[in-house]
Amino acid sequence: MKLLAHITTYKGKRKEQSLKEHSYKTAKYASECLSNRKFSNTAYLAGLLHDIGKATQLYNEYLEKAFQGEKVQRGSVNHTFAGVIYLFEKFHTDVNSPMEKLTCEITATAIGSHHGLFDCVDLDGNNGFIHRLRKDRSSLCYDEAVSSYFEQVADESEVQMYFQKAVKEITDFFEEARITYNNNGYKTFFQISMLSRLILSSVIEGDRRNTAEFMSQWKEDEREDINWDKWLAYCEDQLSKLDTSSTLNRIRHDISGQCIAFAGNPPDIYRLNVPTGGGKTLSLLRYALAHAQEFNKKRIIYSIPLLSVLDQNVRVIRDYVPDKEKVLEHHSNVVHEKDKGEELDPYELLKESWGAPVIVSTLVQLLDILFKHQTSAIRRMQALCDSVVVIDEVQSLPVKVTEMFNTAMNFLKQYCNATIILSSATQPCFEELKWPIHLAKEPDMVHLDSLQLRTFIRAQVIDCTSPYGMDLDECTEFCGNLVKKHSSVLIVCNTKSQARKLFRRLQKEAKQLGGYILHLSTSMCQEHRSNDLKELQNKLSLLQDDVRNGGGQQKVICVSTQVIEAGMDISFEAVVRVLAGIDNLVQVIGRCNRSNEYGNIGKVYLIHLKNENLGMLQDIKYRQICTRKVLELRKQIGETFSISGQAVHRYYQYLFEEIRGKVRYPVKSYGTEIYLMDLLSNNNGSANGKENDGYLLHQPFKTAGQIFEVFDKDTIDVLVPYQQGKKLIEQLKSMEEKQFYLENFKEIMQKAKKYTVSIFENEKERLERQGVLHGILENRIFVLDDKAYHKSYGLMDMEEYGE
Repeated sequence: MKLLAHITTYKGKRKEQSLKEHSYKTAKYASECLSNRKFSNTAYLAGLLHDIGKATQLYNEYLEKAFQGEKVQRGSVNHTFAGVIYLFEKFHTDVNSPMEKLTCEITATAIGSHHGLFDCVDLDGNNGFIHRLRKDRSSLCYDEAVSSYFEQVADESEVQMYFQKAVKEITDFFEEARITYNNNGYKTFFQISMLSRLILSSVIEGDRRNTAEFMSQWKEDEREDINWDKWLAYCEDQLSKLDTSSTLNRIRHDISGQCIAFAGNPPDIYRLNVPTGGGKTLSLLRYALAHAQEFNKKRIIYSIPLLSVLDQNVRVIRDYVPDKEKVLEHHSNVVHEKDKGEELDPYELLKESWGAPVIVSTLVQLLDILFKHQTSAIRRMQALCDSVVVIDEVQSLPVKVTEMFNTAMNFLKQYCNATIILSSATQPCFEELKWPIHLAKEPDMVHLDSLQLRTFIRAQVIDCTSPYGMDLDECTEFCGNLVKKHSSVLIVCNTKSQARKLFRRLQKEAKQLGGYILHLSTSMCQEHRSNDLKELQNKLSLLQDDVRNGGGQQKVICVSTQVIEAGMDISFEAVVRVLAGIDNLVQVIGRCNRSNEYGNIGKVYLIHLKNENLGMLQDIKYRQICTRKVLELRKQIGETFSISGQAVHRYYQYLFEEIRGKVRYPVKSYGTEIYLMDLLSNNNGSANGKENDGYLLHQPFKTAGQIFEVFDKDTIDVLVPYQQGKKLIEQLKSMEEKQFYLENFKEIMQKAKKYTVSIFENEKERLERQGVLHGILENRIFVLDDKAYHKSYGLMDMEEYGE
């Protein structure tokens, strides 16, 4: 009997892939993922053994039945337990050393988790390894699997050789981590968690890549080293065309020059701290290209908090690189995963693997890669190795993940050869926390003198907060008066509901003044926001020309959530910001009189709304409290409030004091508060039983990954009927399962990203009850009805819109 891994039909003909071919290709690809990171042998071993459980007649019969269209239960043949059992029988006995046992457990975790994580020790103290070892082996056909595997697939001496090489890699890693963390077992085992995830990531990448190549009968191109010389030369040529006649542009040019001069520094964790409007996007691109060229990096990854900024930055980056199609924009998961247990989810082959040389994605995607349970997210972790990782607007990091983020960045720097750039106009002092980020000895890329910094002061902050705050009617009146006074006004709210309600009230004001008014929020898909922003920028450009010519009678109003405040190249004469953090305030100042378009100093009005519903936005609540403390301190000492380095630092001191105990991801378990960071370290609270004494990995990887959410509620992406989105929805509805591997499906998924909106689970349920949200393709993709998508607001709650 020939052992098979997969069967498919291609151009009407049956195609078979042998288990041997698949196992060795997976091992090869997994090893290549980590070839520069001293873990290639561990990855190769895990890849080679990952499907040992398929070496049975039962699995071959299951595969044949599924291919013939017979009804089979997906995942009914358990094939991941066998590899775990085999490793433990061979390398986890009384005669094996602790490092051999640790290597065994890390490799077994990768094999046992390549279709879904499991808990090494769960919150009830149950051991996942023991569960697998106690499984009835006859039900697994274990003896047959091992015998057949070593007859037809691999040689056992080869496995022994790679295991010993893997032990050397894991021992070297452990010793380095132990020294780095001064024998602190808690911190060392968090790093071991990250390493376990990295090995698993390489196996998933190898497995999915080879499976996709076989199923489509199309071999992915060998991933050539990118010609960074060519990319940098093109970028430099484009930059040379920029105007440097104004004082502000000369300072931007100086910032850019300091960045490229800094590119020769070795891989580490650095900070770029320049004011808003300082030209960070191009300066960082120039640095990243030069650094990638100098240190032979595989790729450049931009992580950006807001989708609106992502869209703008992608356009800018593509303008300054020669191969524009090689810039991957990845921000949404249109195809939703389901837990298939032992079975490979065919939809997962459609997910992005981050193989492109330049990737622009969201902070949510980056954090999911590091901590979420989905195998599609885990798969991308290997792409962070040997990369330049730029984390823009790093102050946007959610409070609860702060110390997990710090420690993960340390891992990427120390063990993955990643260069990390923390970019912000208001740098948080992460290095002062209990679990600090390990910055380079000389971390700052750019230094500006006081005269240069003064050039960026283009707006005055006016504190209009009061102890009681404004209600919506008072806020409407306040903003309406500003509209009469200023030619253009931006109003930034904390919640989508606030923004919608205020927009509706101000529409009358705008109509009376003959002005243009726009609403922006994440309820609108990317393409919708992009189109409206282009129109807004055109209106503002015409208005600014009018102001320069002595006019300025036109009115432009924008009511938005914070989607507009960070990194947007847009400028208003006046801005209203509902109270949040000092970091939010600094960002929104960058949208006021950005390049001195309005002649005089712009005005930024800080207000406070009463009865804000911030139940889902605890981070904003913490930031409000700390901003109030800074404002009160200034009032007490008789100073007018202004943004300064001192004010920002004081704000972060208040913030980190306020959130102490909340930065290690607190969660409730059996009525007790525990920390996700503890679970991913030594999990002492659950792993104290004698049964777990002989095991080194105690982390509940599956449970921790399921708990982890960047925001307090899980979100899903839904496809909306905006413009081209309507056509894409119809195309997807017409598809049948047999077409999922056709090349045009991936093409449709790529196009669909621009037409998605993220919603919380409770919103999804409400929209389904209202009959306007429907699942298609086995509920993998959710689509919205026309009537629930508004030209001004985007996705609507039908009940709220009736107010």
